[in-house]
Amino acid sequence: MLLLPLLARPAAAEGPDPEDTTTAAGQSPATAMPAAGERAPGDESVPYEVSIAGDLPGDLQGQLEEVSQLIALQDRPPDTMAALRRRIRDDVSRLESVLHSQSYFDGKIESRVEADSRPARVTLTVEPGMEYLLESYSIDYRPSDPGPKAPHDAADLELNIGMRARAEPIKQAEDRLIRRLGNHGYPYARIVQRRYLVDHARTVMDAQLTVDTGPRVDFGPLAIDGLTDVSEDYLRRIVQWPKGTVFDRREMEKVRRRIIETHLFDTVLLEPPDSPPGDGVAPVKATLAESKHRSVALGAGVTSAQDRFQLKASWEHRNLFHEGENLQLTAKASLLLQALSADFRKPNFLALDQSLIGQSSFSRERSDAYNALSFDNFGGLDRKLSEHWSGRAGLAFELSEITDQFSSSRFALVGAPLTLTYDTRDNVLNPTSGIELTLGTAPWLNSDNLQDLFIVNEASGSTYWAPFDDDSLVLAARGRFGTLTLADNREVPATKRFYAGGASLRGYQFRSVGPLDSEGDPTGGLSVLEGGLELRFRFLDDYGIVPFVDGGQVYDQRLPDLGQDLQWAAGIGFRYFTSIGPLRLDLAFPLNPRPGIDDFFQFYLSIGQAF
Repeated sequence: MLLLPLLARPAAAEGPDPEDTTTAAGQSPATAMPAAGERAPGDESVPYEVSIAGDLPGDLQGQLEEVSQLIALQDRPPDTMAALRRRIRDDVSRLESVLHSQSYFDGKIESRVEADSRPARVTLTVEPGMEYLLESYSIDYRPSDPGPKAPHDAADLELNIGMRARAEPIKQAEDRLIRRLGNHGYPYARIVQRRYLVDHARTVMDAQLTVDTGPRVDFGPLAIDGLTDVSEDYLRRIVQWPKGTVFDRREMEKVRRRIIETHLFDTVLLEPPDSPPGDGVAPVKATLAESKHRSVALGAGVTSAQDRFQLKASWEHRNLFHEGENLQLTAKASLLLQALSADFRKPNFLALDQSLIGQSSFSRERSDAYNALSFDNFGGLDRKLSEHWSGRAGLAFELSEITDQFSSSRFALVGAPLTLTYDTRDNVLNPTSGIELTLGTAPWLNSDNLQDLFIVNEASGSTYWAPFDDDSLVLAARGRFGTLTLADNREVPATKRFYAGGASLRGYQFRSVGPLDSEGDPTGGLSVLEGGLELRFRFLDDYGIVPFVDGGQVYDQRLPDLGQDLQWAAGIGFRYFTSIGPLRLDLAFPLNPRPGIDDFFQFYLSIGQAF
């Protein structure tokens, strides 16, 4: 990366001419080349090999090779030796700039060509010389000093006197300077003069900046352009524009993020006037382009479990009453489950970062564990408590008719679910870093018998770590613990008991892990313990291989019996990464299968990582 090209020709001490002899960065007089325009005998081009040699510190070798056009264009040889000579001369200039950007201002580059060889051999020998250090850093503000919040020395810009005079941190300091001024009332500040003076005798650099601050500015009114279906009053309510306060680009970015987080716009651009306002008050224009507010989605999944396939269709409106209200109608169908559901969310209800939630579903389910016909309803509030914490609380009412191994019963349940979530993941469908932790409790009461009270408690979490910068390997782990209190297994509706197997414990049939009746059908339990580990390898950008291990068990007791063996499974997964998330195929094999119960393997096909 070539930064601060002015460093290559400092005014205080100019270096030798790059076209001079080997004593400077340039072509050696010993270089043997034909006259300009001459071709190598019998060839229509001049193929060549190139190497960059020298005692080079750190990663300087790689930086030089990265910018070398001799290397980049090696598979496109020049037509003549004169053209090769021009290519070498241009490369010497590029390599000089890299040396300067890395604080080597007295480096020498010698070029040699063995023209008689086929291909010709080009050698660039680099002597980087001494590292130059930053000796001083001064900022001259005009027309006047903007005050104590403005940077005044190197330390204010995260530079250290005595550090290497590398171009990248010096350029970053310039950007930081303008950004700091823009955050404290001076959005029109600009650097009008830069002087980076190199003293070759002492191998040091002095930096001198002259900054025109422009006028101090306050925020003026916000003009909004581009609204069609979204209510402007609603948008202004959630934006909370800081009119009359000191201009701060960070506040503009906060407003932009609030608008983006509504998911109602494809384009969000906030701009102050191009030139400073005469009255010191800067109006800001928000240019918006609304996204499509309605969509239809289709989905499918395939497994070797009892339901074999899963189909899903949904319709969504994301701006139902012009204030970002979201309504989603969904139909699901598989061999085990058929369901219709409606989910409604009104964002920023009564307060910012608080949503009104309404959910209703009607479902029919037939499985080895139970048969159920259910009508479930929930109403409550979702609230963002901090950057990473959120909570949900509300009331639920469920009507169901359930047949299991114990009885056939009707239930009218009233509950008060409460959930806390901590989430720092970088991506929902394909996380590579962060943690997700969910803590939930839900007391339930049978309205037909007020003494039938039970509480479902559950904690689950997952964590992700990429040891390398390129996310070529991600270590992912998850865990789940649940306990059901104040009732025994027979008193709790089968739909509220704990189960494992299937997507939650790959390698085993859906809900098959845990207590079984005399016919081998799952009865569910009062507690559950699960864990899983994945090594997610990604290669060729779009492909991945994921070896994994899952383990878990469901228990009759309210707390897991650690003396009881877990059911373990291992497998291999394949990923194809798309713009909407990875396409996932997992093959899982039970490691301690139960005779006559567990199959040799299970497979799962869907979109998104397993967790």
